[in-house]
Amino acid sequence: MFKHALLIALAALLTACAGGPRPEDRAGREPAMALEDILTGRTYAYAVFERAGVLDRMFWVEAVGRWDGEALTLEEYFLYDDGVTDERIWTFDRTSPTTYVGAAPDVIGEANVEVFGDAAYFDYVVDLVMADGSTVEVQFQDRLYRVSQNTIINRATVKKFGLVVGQVTVVFQKDRPSDWPDIPGAPTR
Repeated sequence: MFKHALLIALAALLTACAGGPRPEDRAGREPAMALEDILTGRTYAYAVFERAGVLDRMFWVEAVGRWDGEALTLEEYFLYDDGVTDERIWTFDRTSPTTYVGAAPDVIGEANVEVFGDAAYFDYVVDLVMADGSTVEVQFQDRLYRVSQNTIINRATVKKFGLVVGQVTVVFQKDRPSDWPDIPGAPTR
């Protein structure tokens, strides 16, 4: 009898795990995620990179987005806590009301973006430049959540050979924080 009850409990647990949240569950949630809406103009982001659950690096991102009616060009300027700077220029072509295809010079292939309500999901591979000048391919799994009209929280899992090497958390906001640093390369206001 005990064995039978244990099997039923285990089956219920596995069923509950398999029925967890899915991206589609966000459909209809507000405020609606539209990349061209929240990322047009200037946005400011605080970010952290964690390895093994420990803060490894902090950085700031200043982004300038332009929407031409079909594509969003997003210029991102990075300043890391060790003084290193970088930039990435994305182009996101809107392919339907809820999908985009993204490309950037250091992205291998394309990033297929799917939007469900207040969230956007996309995976892509980056040819990441290391401190010594070498490059390594890593996969990013980005999850963007629009938590207010002017704020997006981005969680990205970074993988190499299918293994998680770190997590990135980024908070984008439209209003420039009073303590915002000057980021070299970012266009002046």
